[in-house]
Amino acid sequence: ALIICPHAWTPWYGIYGANSGYDSLEEAFGNLAKYILAVETGLSSSPAMNWRISDLDRRAIVSFSDAHSPKKLGREATVFSGNFKDEVTFNDIAGAISERFLGKNSGRLKISYTIEFHPEEGKYHYTGHRSCKVVQSPEETRTKGIICHVCGKSLTVGVEHRVDELAHGREPLKAVKKISEHGVVGYYHPTDPTRPPYIMTVPLHEILAEALSTGVASKKVDALYESLITEFGTEFNVLLKTDLEAVAKTAGERVVEGLKKVRSGEIVVNPGYDGVFGVVKIWPSPDEKKDATVRSNQPSLF
Repeated sequence: ALIICPHAWTPWYGIYGANSGYDSLEEAFGNLAKYILAVETGLSSSPAMNWRISDLDRRAIVSFSDAHSPKKLGREATVFSGNFKDEVTFNDIAGAISERFLGKNSGRLKISYTIEFHPEEGKYHYTGHRSCKVVQSPEETRTKGIICHVCGKSLTVGVEHRVDELAHGREPLKAVKKISEHGVVGYYHPTDPTRPPYIMTVPLHEILAEALSTGVASKKVDALYESLITEFGTEFNVLLKTDLEAVAKTAGERVVEGLKKVRSGEIVVNPGYDGVFGVVKIWPSPDEKKDATVRSNQPSLF
């Protein structure tokens, strides 16, 4: 068996969530915590945020995807690598995930990297109350508290604030950026080379929708999405690997510009809160750029 705590930071049900009642795996599971070898980040946290938590120093940090609907499958993923000719087994996957905790790998795979949402796009990244449209950064929450100033009810404590609480004074880490041959930024632990790196991307439907100035669920977006997948095989191929000149022949220069921005991380994300997804802006307005600059001048993860 392999036990992993999924969407670890979700306020309501995640093991580290603000409303879970627990601050550590040992507190939750007692002497059974030694059997939990990894946690899954969820959409609202990144590996760099999890690197701050001492409880996870010896545990793997992985990313997977909820199976809520076909279009949302594979929004996040863990990529394994290894040398083998026959089929991969459960033991190979379990060996790779448990390697950090056990100090050995009984399989033929290793965790190569993880594919992540921008954590700000997750629907619990910031603290807030959607009914009153109240949104607070961790800095604002430390000043204003967790009571809604509009209605007096409790705010839903965001993941970034909760990470700050459980980091117990560990400062945010400045991940080292490395750019792949395809222009994709990888984020690496600054001092621990045994930690797998990660990359961040945006779902292809969202990129196409903004490029075409239409809705994510529009027929126009669906048609172009299907054309790209038919031509290049998978969504991750288009997002991360395909030559952009080839993409331009199918999708046009505007889509290629969007893919370049997403690969390099040159986008703005208005953080999600209290069940409201964050909003990605690949082509932000001047005001949105200004707001993002203000946020980037606050203590940052990257």
